[in-house]
Formats: sequence, C-alpha cells, structure tokens
Amino acid sequence: MAINTYALPVIRYPTGIIKWTAEAPKETNIATRKLLNMHGALYPKCGTARLYRDRKYGGKGLKSVHQTVKEEEQSIKVYAASIATSDKLLSEFQSATLTMELPSDDEETDWHMKPFRGAYHRQISKVGDLYQTCMWLTKGNLTTNTESLIMAAQEQVLPTRQLQPKICHTRDDLRCRLCKDAPETIQHIINGCKQLGKSAYTEWHNHVAGVVYRSLCDEYGLNKPQHW
Repeated sequence: MAINTYALPVIRYPTGIIKWTAEAPKETNIATRKLLNMHGALYPKCGTARLYRDRKYGGKGLKSVHQTVKEEEQSIKVYAASIATSDKLLSEFQSATLTMELPSDDEETDWHMKPFRGAYHRQISKVGDLYQTCMWLTKGNLTTNTESLIMAAQEQVLPTRQLQPKICHTRDDLRCRLCKDAPETIQHIINGCKQLGKSAYTEWHNHVAGVVYRSLCDEYGLNKPQHW
C-alpha cells in the first residue's frame, strides 16, 4: 500500500512526457522485488505474478511499474483524443507523435496458470470460494514475514526434502525427516505426518475449535471463558 501510494505516483506523474525505454519498467520492478525480498515481504523462490494480483484474489496487491506506465499513457491518449477535434495544435501533435508500446511483461502472467506454484489456486477454485479463502489477505492482521511464509507454503516453494533436489540437486532421500514414511511435501507436513499428528495437529484442531466455540457462545448469548 505504501509503495502504491507514495512511490508509484512519482513514476506516474511524468509518464507521457518523459519517454520510457522498453527495459526501464522491468528493471524498476526487479529493484522493487529485491527490496521486498531483503525485508521479508517476498519469500525467495515465490512467483512474481502473484505479487501483482489484487489481494482479494490471492495476490499481494502491488501495482507493477509496467502496468502503471501503460495505464497512464492510455489515459493521456484518451484525453488527447477527446479534445483534439477542438484544438488544432493538439490534433497536429497527436498525428505526428507515435506512442511507444511497451512489450508485454511476462512477470504479470496469471500465477494460477503456473504448473507448480499455481496448483493451490487451481485446487481452491474447483472446491471453494476463492474470494472467501483469500479474505485473510485483506484483513491486514498478520506480520509481513508471516504472510509471506504462508504464501510460500501455498506455492510449495518452502525448502522441503522433496523440493531440495529440484533446487539444490543435493539430496536423494525425499522421505519426511520425522516419520520417514512418505515424501516430505507441504501437504504431508500439514496433514499427513504421523509424528506431527500426536502434537501439532491436535493443537491446530483445538485452536480452530476454540474459535468456533466462542462464536457459538456469542451467537446464542452463552457464557464463554474470559481467556483464550
């Protein structure tokens, strides 16, 4: 939100007056992502496309420099065309000026189309409501690091044993380091490990049950514990 509000207007204001080279928006996007990565707002190996999607649809809501420049140039074109008929000088200028078309930015390709990182998005779209599933991203009640970690887990880019051979090419044993029974994937860690079932899963279940219990107490006017 801060980048969209304070940084991008600096780029938007001179757009249409100062010519952008084809590479400049891409380089600026890369520099921005590097800063986000350094400060924990973008997990390493996460896809860039999701970064530029609206939060209510599962993205981070950042405006791309490429898209900002494109939108502003289009707005100027529309405005110039609307008054060119009554302004001879502007009409001559418009016919003589060729607006540079920026090439399509591959970084903004729909992330749910990615074969590996987009698997979670496709699965949710088939079985549930994507808007309600992604509502946690619009609340703003998580730290930047926690939010990035959850999104990295959804995109399956956390350094699990199954992923390490694909990235580092250093491991042959793909089995879970706790139960040794199945490949160590994100899905296995979340709901398939026998060792975690004895502790972590029970704790998660009780936390969720506590939320449901307190909500029912509120709805039916029942007394509820003062502390969680």
